[in-house]
Amino acid sequence: MRKFLISAALISAAAIAAPASAQYGQGQHQGQGRYGHSNYGQGGQSIERQLDQLQERIARARARRLISNNEARNLFRQAEQIDRLHYQYRRNGLSQGEFHDLQNRIQNLRHRIQGERREGREDRRDDRRDDRRNRW
Repeated sequence: MRKFLISAALISAAAIAAPASAQYGQGQHQGQGRYGHSNYGQGGQSIERQLDQLQERIARARARRLISNNEARNLFRQAEQIDRLHYQYRRNGLSQGEFHDLQNRIQNLRHRIQGERREGREDRRDDRRDDRRNRW
């Protein structure tokens, strides 16, 4: 009889606590911000992963001499600024507006990297042309 009363008390306590915990997490899932917006960007990539990939692209472009050390330093600095902003935003959970702001900044950095790489290729091509002209 005693075991029956203890188990009934435990079940009733769990039944009372369940609605309160469900209400607290309503609209939020693990990995989602305060407005239920996922912290993950396009294709399921987190913002951190996107920034890591961009930093790898910058390092590869610098290693291949597609961009100068100065250009690489500026691009790395911009990636770090986005990362700091992301840290600041996520302390309270990302809102949808904050998430889109970060995505726009990442997209702008992608375009800058592509632009710097294109300019670097064109500059090298022009240098080679100048060298050929100066040979004769």
